[in-house]
Amino acid sequence: MRKQRRFLLLIVGLSLGLSVLMGYINPQKVFGQIALPDEETLFARRRNEVNPDLRLFEVQPPNGRTLRPVERIRRDTFGDVGFNSITTLAQLDRLVYPSLPNSVKERELEGATFFTTPNIVENGFGSMAMQTRCAGCHLNNLESVPNEGLLTGTSTVSRANRTTPTNFSFVSGSTGVNGGGRAPGSDLDPVEPDGTADLSRRSVAVSTAELDAVNNTGRTAAFTVFGDFNASASPVIFDALNATSPSGQDFGGFLQHVRPPSDRLREVFGLDCRPDAIPSVAEDRNLAVNGDLTNFNKATGRSTTGFRRAITELAGPPYIGRGLIEAIPNVDITGASDPNDARGDNSSIKTTLFQCSGDCVTGVTNTIPANVPDGREDSLARGLGRFGLRANGSEMMQFIVGGMFGSLSMTNRISPFEQNIANPAIAPYNRGCRNEVADPELPVSRPFSERNFIRSLAPPEFGRDLLAVLRAKDPSKNLPGNNPAARVQRGAKLFGIDLVAFSNRTIAGKMPRGGDGLDPNAINQSDRMVGCVNCHTPIQRTGQSPATGDPSLGPDAQGLIDALSYRWAPIFSDINIHRGPVIDVERYSPIPRDPFLVNRADAFGQSSGAAIFATYDLMRNFASDSFSNVRGTATGDRFRTPPLMGIGRVGPPFMHDARVFLSILNRDTTPAGTVTTNSEVTNEPLVVRNVDEALLAAIELHDLPAPDEPGKTSKLTGGGCPVPPNVGGKYYNKLGYDGVVNGTDPIVIDYGARPQDVICPPYNSALSNTNRSEAKEVMARFRSLTRDDQRAIIAFLRQL
Repeated sequence: MRKQRRFLLLIVGLSLGLSVLMGYINPQKVFGQIALPDEETLFARRRNEVNPDLRLFEVQPPNGRTLRPVERIRRDTFGDVGFNSITTLAQLDRLVYPSLPNSVKERELEGATFFTTPNIVENGFGSMAMQTRCAGCHLNNLESVPNEGLLTGTSTVSRANRTTPTNFSFVSGSTGVNGGGRAPGSDLDPVEPDGTADLSRRSVAVSTAELDAVNNTGRTAAFTVFGDFNASASPVIFDALNATSPSGQDFGGFLQHVRPPSDRLREVFGLDCRPDAIPSVAEDRNLAVNGDLTNFNKATGRSTTGFRRAITELAGPPYIGRGLIEAIPNVDITGASDPNDARGDNSSIKTTLFQCSGDCVTGVTNTIPANVPDGREDSLARGLGRFGLRANGSEMMQFIVGGMFGSLSMTNRISPFEQNIANPAIAPYNRGCRNEVADPELPVSRPFSERNFIRSLAPPEFGRDLLAVLRAKDPSKNLPGNNPAARVQRGAKLFGIDLVAFSNRTIAGKMPRGGDGLDPNAINQSDRMVGCVNCHTPIQRTGQSPATGDPSLGPDAQGLIDALSYRWAPIFSDINIHRGPVIDVERYSPIPRDPFLVNRADAFGQSSGAAIFATYDLMRNFASDSFSNVRGTATGDRFRTPPLMGIGRVGPPFMHDARVFLSILNRDTTPAGTVTTNSEVTNEPLVVRNVDEALLAAIELHDLPAPDEPGKTSKLTGGGCPVPPNVGGKYYNKLGYDGVVNGTDPIVIDYGARPQDVICPPYNSALSNTNRSEAKEVMARFRSLTRDDQRAIIAFLRQL
């Protein structure tokens, strides 16, 4: 027996030693990693996935199957995997479903390691790139404020960081011979391609200039999509200004790649690759028709042919629960749509400010067409949109290969074409740049493994105060006093949640044997109160996961399929797209409004003695008409309801472009700021210096600000409707229509004689009816709450 035991220990020791040796020789080969099937086996599966006749991503309802609560990960260690590469099963255990067999996790390590490991130019990385690794778009943990219970690790469950707004007067750059664009922040990722980390990059001293977004680029990992949009054409045209441009203008669109590894490309290949520039109005034939700028109407932002420039920032979200979203039955997503506002809601705090036929929420789904002719290897799945900030993808693979291609400039058979480099005949700044490494640069196993990794990402356990409510015998029974659990309970009820139904669907063993007969989405149909649940559907059910039959998962695939299939999942999203708040003059401007600072009192309920901060004013317009390569049926004013799983652990920045930021680098100097309204005061200054204030700002931005009210509007510094500094209602950007900074012909945003009526339109005005968001009634209810009740909703959100 002792010999057997010694022999077993010897084998284990040898295995561990070999694993360590392999990891030293080749860091890409890690302990426990199992190779996926060969290329042809994987591609046979891929052909089936995109075959429109097979409809593998069309999920059927459970049809009588017993549903179980979804598994969740221990909250205090969720996502805390460090900021270097993920190479071990122990790291995966802080991200994926606890019941997953090791053999499945071992097949996910290839993708997890790739996502978090910096790439090198010798392997084909980046003549046109935005980050050195996929995780470069998920670095918010590096700037998180301390003592707020937020993530410390960098992975797929963290999200894009932002320190300031972006100043496109400087980021746009020049297409001339010595030009190129500029990155909004040069060194965001502390991890180098050799695996070493330079933590000084998180220091203010390194990037002081970048923190001045008024006179410099600003700092963010959000990425920019640009092009020309023509709404008067039928069908509408989005000219991506790349090789497929209908105008024949290849300016290197639709993505602005701002962080190519220029020094290494020059050192290894002798190349001169510069950040993408965004062409000026004057040099774009869609806008300055026939080369004549007089054919561009500066007041409307449109040319005589109907085109206008559109620039949108988008930010990588946390990829929590994506495998669950993939498994929601199609009919549940389409059934949530209410395009004619026919579905009302019962609410004890419903207002009479708007004349909506229902609840004003008119969400719709996005339908994704074929991206290329059938039969091509780069085909994407079509059908119901689930993924992406505009629900502009019906499958995860679209975004996985899109990230490899768009952020890293690396190809594989599913995405075989190199990034577009601007035509030197019209944009000579990148005439010395080209792609040197033969395609494809990545095996098909890489995106398959990464997809399995993302499918496996579980939500974190709820916070202890919410758990205390849900584990009670009657979660709906009001808790006494104002202790944390009572406040969370109050916030959940105000959100519109049926706490008994929610508890039965999230706590194992709580659901009665014969069911509870309550709302399956855990919505309190008798009183939705504020009505946040009208878009943020608390519970979604899942059918059979589309991962079924995927050979890349190996013989124990059922372990992952079981974790995803026939579950009650706390998604907190209807997976529909909704119309957000619109300020037309900002939407139609050729570039976004330059950032500016507003002195605001850090009130948060104080009547006097509040500290004053110079805050970056948060833009209140959401609409922008630039799109990625698959727009579907989305319009520029619509975005998908973001899932809220893990929002209390992931933290800010919030919104589709990460505009609501909270960074340790400038929290105490130039934080974000806006105004907020409650039952006691209108348009009180709001300075974002902690997570509660960031959540309040994110809620406020769901609609245009409230109109000022005599006797109720805040008199504190920075209070009142957030009107930009202007001259006669005109705000002047630094960039000119001719592409010159601080020239004689600056781009002007003209709000008119009364900017406050555009930004904070009176509720009974025609502009209020057209430009306030679908959430206008819900926001009116939220603004009618006391400050304490608003904070109760925030306390609840922090428990997710």
